[in-house]
Amino acid sequence: MNKKIKGFTLIEILIIAGIAGLILTLLVISLNSKQKDIRDTKRLKDVYAVRDAMEVVKNQTGSYERTYCELGFVSLCYQKDNSELLKILPELRTLNDPRYETVACQLNAECAKGCNYSFTTLEPDNYEVLFSLEKGVGIFSQSGCYRLTPQGISKL
Repeated sequence: MNKKIKGFTLIEILIIAGIAGLILTLLVISLNSKQKDIRDTKRLKDVYAVRDAMEVVKNQTGSYERTYCELGFVSLCYQKDNSELLKILPELRTLNDPRYETVACQLNAECAKGCNYSFTTLEPDNYEVLFSLEKGVGIFSQSGCYRLTPQGISKL
């Protein structure tokens, strides 16, 4: 009375699990790459918004210094009641690298690493803001630190 039980053998189950794991791994890698693209696009959008706001401040007041910001995180400008930059760019309060969500940078020690929306120069006729790209996007195809100045964006 030998009854044949139909079903999968252990080897077949292990092979199926291995193939499923491989497919899931490839999906996670692809998703991670897309997330980097999305964050890089957001970074450029943020930096262009800062650039445009800085030009408005310069045109209206004659000086980039009239932002009344200090060197350091751009988001700290919101603490200055007289900041012309905050009047033009109200989202400045939470302007931050997308890796760190919407927490103002001074509240998050992790976001202090690298080039994270930071003023390094702020003079009457000049400013420099550092930011980073994880993967690169568009004409800024390399990852790494970049600088925004009145002359444009360049790689560090």
